[in-house]
Amino acid sequence: MEVKILYGTETGNSETLAHQAQQALEGAGVQAEVLNMEDVKAQDLEQMPYILMITSTWNDGEPPSNAQELHDELQTADLDLSNSKYAVLGLGESYYEHFCQAAIDFDEYLAKDGAERLLELEKADGDFEDTFDNWINNVANRLKA
Repeated sequence: MEVKILYGTETGNSETLAHQAQQALEGAGVQAEVLNMEDVKAQDLEQMPYILMITSTWNDGEPPSNAQELHDELQTADLDLSNSKYAVLGLGESYYEHFCQAAIDFDEYLAKDGAERLLELEKADGDFEDTFDNWINNVANRLKA
């Protein structure tokens, strides 16, 4: 089993967490690869049995610039993700009107194309370390089950 960890980031937080997720999963005996969302096309997801997405939200509920193209593709894509399982972690601040909107969108797009949720969408509000730690531990436990 290989897990693909995709990150969308403007400031680097999601990328840092993606690498921490890789280390945590590999420490639990799960092979993982980190991918920048700008290097992934929507159709690539059909070849990924396990997908983790970590993304922030930017401006008025938009995905980060490195995730914009994948976001746009997934919005209209007609993929078969019935062989994929996924989990999404959103980073944001709840005082914004569109709190974690990019993560909400990615979660919905993967579900509409048939992927199965490993976990419900997790939204980290502000200080994300505790939320991330719980999320990646839950992901690791689900993957090992």
